[in-house]
Amino acid sequence: MDFNLLIITPDQLRADYLGCYGHPNIGTQHIDRLATEGVRFSNCYCQAPLCAPSRVSFTTSTYVGEHGCRNYWSTIGTHVPNLVSTLKQAGYRTGMFGKNHLFKYDELPEVWDEYDEICLGNYDGHPDYEKAYSSFRLEANHLYNITKRLTQQTINFMDGSDRPFLAWVNYQDPHPAFTCPSPYKEMFDPAKVEIPRSFYHYDADKQPVRNEVWRKHSDMDSCSEEDISKAIATYMGQIRYVDDCVGLLLEALERSGTDKKTVVLFFSDHGELLGDYRMTHKLPAFYDCLTKIPAIIRHPDGRWAGSTVEALTEEIDLVPTLLETLGIPIPPTMVGKSYKSELDSGNVAGKESVISEAGGGAPTWKDPIDGYMINAPKLPTSLGPGSMIRKGDWKLSIYHDDLCELYNLKDDPHEMNNLYERESCKAIREELTLLLLKRTLGVKNRDVGMEWPEQDYPIDVRFEPLQKSHHDISHITGIATSKTPVPSK
Repeated sequence: MDFNLLIITPDQLRADYLGCYGHPNIGTQHIDRLATEGVRFSNCYCQAPLCAPSRVSFTTSTYVGEHGCRNYWSTIGTHVPNLVSTLKQAGYRTGMFGKNHLFKYDELPEVWDEYDEICLGNYDGHPDYEKAYSSFRLEANHLYNITKRLTQQTINFMDGSDRPFLAWVNYQDPHPAFTCPSPYKEMFDPAKVEIPRSFYHYDADKQPVRNEVWRKHSDMDSCSEEDISKAIATYMGQIRYVDDCVGLLLEALERSGTDKKTVVLFFSDHGELLGDYRMTHKLPAFYDCLTKIPAIIRHPDGRWAGSTVEALTEEIDLVPTLLETLGIPIPPTMVGKSYKSELDSGNVAGKESVISEAGGGAPTWKDPIDGYMINAPKLPTSLGPGSMIRKGDWKLSIYHDDLCELYNLKDDPHEMNNLYERESCKAIREELTLLLLKRTLGVKNRDVGMEWPEQDYPIDVRFEPLQKSHHDISHITGIATSKTPVPSK
């Protein structure tokens, strides 16, 4: 059977702000229903806590250290093997509605049969968006109120497809600015939301310097309890807006009868600080509020319903799992792991460790610029490379030129007690440092045997840059034109 694929991607959605991930009163009934009817990955980590690098990793199933996209505006060519091109070549009708943050813009018509690309940034230009923590009601008829519109476009695309389809809706919500229309803006009382402990209690001297620079540049000294409470309440409203639209999508599948032949993936590209450590938005750091993402897959025949994968998994594993579920061969360029067989058996072992990477290739900006105020983490916030590894309950973040972090997530789930310099943690620190080095050295490792399948994939990306990948190599320089014969055994 040729299954359809619907992907639903809200931007900057924290996993812990969904009911199925433990939020006590968010009320995300439709997303929670997906989790009940599918499999929920409870410890899935994105490969970068920034939009484009994360989406590139997801779609190509490769790590940041290989694809090289490290900032919000990064894009790849459509010739790089990826989920969308793979399905299009298999005969799928493809549609994308919302933000791109993925492919080169002039190449969008090459992969999408139908699309409406729209990215609102940080709602720049809205007169009420003054601070990074600003929250306000979005006028119902405002140009930026697009969440329901994107939902209807996605429904129209699915209803109008006469062959298997890939429909991908990329919502702006709940990405800042913290804004949404009524009734969502008024849905949660700011006086009743929980302000994170770390909003008040954090040790700047034991955190990366980039945190304090971002706090200063975003004027968080002026952010009151009332301000952050309003931001959190509005963020929750944005999530409910998305949840209602998820309900509309599921209802449309049922109405047309395509729910019985459509695989649904719900996932977010990364999380949101939302007051943690007295910061909002995101930056190249690796706290769980930024790197642990919601990921839910619903199979049309009901298998995996109600199951939860507690093991560590990575965002790059989602596309191989989807492709195998759809019966489509997984390109050898992809390094993620398919869990379809393990999901079918009811025993997903996951991975020993997960990694995440971020930060532009320049020194960390360590001194706040006097008088410089920005309402989003623009330059210099995103400078300074770093990598994170989690193994078991331990998480280590190493930065090229910034203060490193080590947390025991079992004892310190909110990552408030940095143990990196503690002598009693020397052994685990050294173990994770070596493991992170090995993991980052191995980002190009592909177990495909000695011979590369060059007939279908002319560029052997075990040796060449991923973005050299192309079906026509006649114009590419710097690659071997002949192969050394393999000696017979």
